[in-house]
Amino acid sequence: MAGAGDAVEILPVEEDVALDWETELEQGNRDSADELRHYQSSDFATLQGEINALHREITSRDILLRKLEESVTRLSEDIAPLKDYVTAKMQEEAHSARSQSSGSSEGGASQDGDQGTEEEENNRAQNRCVDVMMSLTEIRENNEEKTQKVRGFYEKIYKASPFTSLMLTFLERNRGVKVLIDCDSSNISNLVRRLVNLDGEKCDGTAFHTFTDFFQCTVYLGGKTGQYEVYERNQYVHKNCDPEVSLAQSLAQMVMYYIFKNRGCPYGCDDAMYEKLYEKILLETSQKKTSGACVDDLINYALNMKSSLAREVTLISVIPGMLVKYGSKGGMSRLLDQKPLLTLFFMQHVIPKMTN
Repeated sequence: MAGAGDAVEILPVEEDVALDWETELEQGNRDSADELRHYQSSDFATLQGEINALHREITSRDILLRKLEESVTRLSEDIAPLKDYVTAKMQEEAHSARSQSSGSSEGGASQDGDQGTEEEENNRAQNRCVDVMMSLTEIRENNEEKTQKVRGFYEKIYKASPFTSLMLTFLERNRGVKVLIDCDSSNISNLVRRLVNLDGEKCDGTAFHTFTDFFQCTVYLGGKTGQYEVYERNQYVHKNCDPEVSLAQSLAQMVMYYIFKNRGCPYGCDDAMYEKLYEKILLETSQKKTSGACVDDLINYALNMKSSLAREVTLISVIPGMLVKYGSKGGMSRLLDQKPLLTLFFMQHVIPKMTN
């Protein structure tokens, strides 16, 4: 047994064990370091991939947004020529009215034979179009008075604006729509009991002045002037609902359905550019309303729809609705003032499709 000051002798076997343990420890440390570097490298590669993917997504989004901004800018720049067009159209109509008045004072003879011929051709085109629309229309408990009333609806829509007459002409040529009208009621409850609206809600017919059933290609209309309630200046106000305005909007929605085949939206299912542009216009419209800017009741109604689909389908139909409600001059003036981009979208995207 060794004493207190004796040196401890390390046997060769013990020395070998100690060296092996140190070697294993160093190797384990190296393995751990290598494994850590591997994980770090793997995590970095994954992170780098995610960053690259995000960068590509942001870049694509920036490109799309830049294109959208350019489209909106181009639309904004086109407002001035549109106003010039409206002014020229109003002057043309005023000149036509003066010529008709002058001709009447001289026994109805027209001072301009060519103008008289053009006017006669326009009247024939209008009568032909209205006749076709009447043939596509079924009036509940019909009589001569109701027939003339409904015919007046179509005549007013046709005369309201070149855009609304084009809309009826499109329907005249396609002849796929069916219109059901109840002249004795301001709602459609006698025509259809229950339906599912664009918000996906099951509703009773009493809730609608008009309704567009895309799947049945049918428009329902309460042909009697009714009232609706709106909140203005901290109070509820009752306003009239004109059947011809409601009819114009529903027919416009059906035209959108025929042209774009996309649930009544004013763009094709695979047309991402115009879809994003229209969404941007809708957002701009909603923000303008939120800011307290004055907008028409028809616009308010469209924006108050619950679902995005309902808002998109209803908003585009505001344009023919306002043209019929206020006339060509008054309607276009309000549209250019309140919704210029929407108006340009309608003119540059929808009208060419309707024409073709």
